[in-house]
Amino acid sequence: MPWPRRRGVRHVVGLQRRQGPAARYVRDLVAQGYVGDVRAARISVGVDAFPPVMPERVAWTFDVDAFTHVLSIYGGHFLDVLFQIVGPPKDLTAIVETQFPELTVLETGKTVPSAKPDEVLAIGTLENGGLFSVQLEGAQKFPTGLQIDITGTEGVLRLTNDRAFENTADNTIHGVNGDSGNGSALAVLPVPEEYRSLPDASLDESVQDLAHLYAAFARDKANGTTEATTFADAVRQHHLIDRIQRSSEEFSA
Repeated sequence: MPWPRRRGVRHVVGLQRRQGPAARYVRDLVAQGYVGDVRAARISVGVDAFPPVMPERVAWTFDVDAFTHVLSIYGGHFLDVLFQIVGPPKDLTAIVETQFPELTVLETGKTVPSAKPDEVLAIGTLENGGLFSVQLEGAQKFPTGLQIDITGTEGVLRLTNDRAFENTADNTIHGVNGDSGNGSALAVLPVPEEYRSLPDASLDESVQDLAHLYAAFARDKANGTTEATTFADAVRQHHLIDRIQRSSEEFSA
């Protein structure tokens, strides 16, 4: 048991993307049986971050040991979103690639060898049943953003955003199930207002997710609940990242 929990210390860790209104609503829809039993969950995250040419001010990230790359950052945040919706992974197989092994400092043209991951593929099983697949891709010239598809015995849910980060709008939810009428097309599912507990703001949704995290932490302190992510969640994500990296090394051996 982590020492903060043993000591009864209230604390929070910045896995904030799960706190966005749309992400929380999809989690609850799945828990309420909207898709029935989960058969498969797919996530794709495509970003323009970590391109092969970057400014000198971020050159410190060129070293893989800085732990600042597509798998650690975007994998850490968005795999947390996926698995808090459909339950934790059980078994997995992964390939982690460095497709840009040479990085360039924009201002000087200096080139530096790098082993930072910029492409990740993984497949596996879920503890609650069903399968999952993952694609994380950095350095995209035209970012594909975020897409999560959850299929089940009774329906389908889709969570999308044009951008995975620095997104001006919250994720959009589409869904269809046995209660959706005679049609079979996915339709937009508006997020109920009770999931939007913060005052209206002009802030980037990525920033507002952090505000939702702090609001959850405040509710936890007041009510004795455990909604906000903690050190235990961070450890779980680090273990998952390690599993993905080890699986790739074994796959390539």
